[in-house]
Amino acid sequence: MTSRETTLLERVEGALLAPTLTASQAVACAESWAGFGVRRILSPPWLLEPLASEELEGVVLAGAVAYPSGGSTLTSKRVELLECVRLGATAATVVLTPGVVASGDASAMEREMSALLATAPELEVRFLVDAGAQAENALAVLIRVLKSAPPSRLVAADGIHGEARGFGRLRWLRDRITKKVGLGALGTFASASEAREAVGAGADLLCTARPEALLGPGT
Repeated sequence: MTSRETTLLERVEGALLAPTLTASQAVACAESWAGFGVRRILSPPWLLEPLASEELEGVVLAGAVAYPSGGSTLTSKRVELLECVRLGATAATVVLTPGVVASGDASAMEREMSALLATAPELEVRFLVDAGAQAENALAVLIRVLKSAPPSRLVAADGIHGEARGFGRLRWLRDRITKKVGLGALGTFASASEAREAVGAGADLLCTARPEALLGPGT
């Protein structure tokens, strides 16, 4: 494996988010991905326990909270975060309430994010938004709130299930958010070149259901 591949793979988080995925399938995927260098796995909380029981060497786990709709109550999201801690995760990606983001209500966004960050300070808490579905003025308010919040990471999807359709909105976000805010991209990257395009647009984390696609020709 070349140093260029290693650099790209260091940014990759394998996403086990298909709704019909079984525990045995998830474990098999995680083992396969770990074999070629993926060291981060994102999964719904119910899969964290079987994944953690495998003790995959060097692999860290992140829970996907309120995925995919983000419509859970704040209390439910906080309970899911605590479950992520209990089940061995070191990070969690939480879908922000889409209607709250769309409202452009800075106080409501701040309340939600502050409560989530305070619930499990031992976790790296990331905030997931369907950036492709939100208006720029709503995202601009979110960006202002992030500037005054503790360091965190915003994860952007173009379509909540992560269908990559270009990275213009990702670049738009990176140009506007402060450097203390990391920027992830949730997408099904077709190739290493497409993943590098996302990195070029500003992503420091690549969440994908097909990390094996990043090992194709030209990586």
